Amino acid sequence: MKTAIGIDPDSQGFVCALLKDGSAQCVTRRFSVTQEALEQFLRWVKAEDTPILAIEGTHGQSRPIEKVLREAGVVFHSFRPAHTNQFRKVVLGQNKNNKRDAESVARYALALDAQGKLEQYRRVWFADMELQLLTRRYAGLSAQMTAEINRLWKLLRYASPDLYLALGGMNADREHRGKVLKNLGILCLLASKPNLGEWKQLSEQQMLEAMGGGDYKGRRQLIEQLAQVAGSFPSLSDPMAFMIKSSAQQVQRFKRDQTELVHMLDATTQANAAVQLLQSRPGVGIITAATMIAEIIDIRRFATDDSLASYTGLGMVQYSTGSTSTMLHSRLYNRRLKDAFMTAARNVVLYDPSSHVAGYYRNLLKAGMRPLEATKRVARALVRVLFRELSTFVQPKPENQEPQESEEGESDMASGTTRGEQGHQSNMPPSSLTSTETKSAKKVKGRGAAKEDRKSSRKRRVTLNKIA
Repeated sequence: MKTAIGIDPDSQGFVCALLKDGSAQCVTRRFSVTQEALEQFLRWVKAEDTPILAIEGTHGQSRPIEKVLREAGVVFHSFRPAHTNQFRKVVLGQNKNNKRDAESVARYALALDAQGKLEQYRRVWFADMELQLLTRRYAGLSAQMTAEINRLWKLLRYASPDLYLALGGMNADREHRGKVLKNLGILCLLASKPNLGEWKQLSEQQMLEAMGGGDYKGRRQLIEQLAQVAGSFPSLSDPMAFMIKSSAQQVQRFKRDQTELVHMLDATTQANAAVQLLQSRPGVGIITAATMIAEIIDIRRFATDDSLASYTGLGMVQYSTGSTSTMLHSRLYNRRLKDAFMTAARNVVLYDPSSHVAGYYRNLLKAGMRPLEATKRVARALVRVLFRELSTFVQPKPENQEPQESEEGESDMASGTTRGEQGHQSNMPPSSLTSTETKSAKKVKGRGAAKEDRKSSRKRRVTLNKIA
């Protein structure tokens, strides 16, 4: 007789339902997520002699439970709440509450085990939470810093159009306009001297000190450019000066936090061989490599590179309705992972121009494809490259094993020399639209061809009658 424990987590704890196969009654217990309560929960589970352990949902509120079970080496399974909810309504016919949800999870686990389908819900792959938190925090800081820099540009445009234009605002000829306000010297100057009207009274040495010290050629050139227009800078009110100072200090804090995160990621991934493998590729830095590994979690989750491409959002899925069939981009994908692959694609083309994927990118541009679409194709090629590298790294091939032929439909797209399998974005024509021929269209063509044959037959008969 098998025993199952169903777990329904919430914001403060979780409810467990102990159910034995064939029994109509279940025993329910509630635990908190405190360390002491989690230890009691582990002792209770182990006392039941390896029951089937099933949790409703993954990550989120179940993370403390998953963590303690992984550390204790206890096998558990995870179900989607929609599946257990449907099972509860259809099979049990019960209304929703925590105890009934936990019971439905336990009964659902026993039903799947009886059908031999429980193993596919077993949790085998687990995310590196520290790596995910660090990389996602870095991405969040980048978004916040971009928003703050845009806010600072608007403040400067309102406070002094002359300074706004001098720093490159609305100047198409000025390169890297967006990076000007990331310069530590400008940020220190705006934070220490937010009243722009005071700049005209500062000497060159005072400007250098206000920029944080350091005698650099580029900094002196910037000071000379500012001195030429500083006479037109107006004296600002206290509220406007405060907002400029606050915004500049906020950008400085974001930059310091990002720098600290990079150092922390560099230190924590020294022992992570997968991150080091990706980082060894030209154009793939520590942030991109760590983000890829944090979001992929484990390459063995994906049977083929097609699965990884679909999860990344760089593959295409078949959509069929009635007699029409076409290829569409999937809307369900990991956006963080897609951003990482797009960043890697741009950087590899830029910093490794002699590589195959860079050549593939140039060939796509020559064929008339837009740069963004070509970058997506290169990112799809990198999916295949990195999938093979990580798969070989995780499961190395024996030395005496002969190289096997590529699977049907697979090509050398991994090297970027040719296009990939049918149905993938890397194999689609440069046009963004895919034309499809429906069965009804084929029937129309068939009727047209038959009509032409009948006309030809009539013409032949008329000719033969005339000859006769």
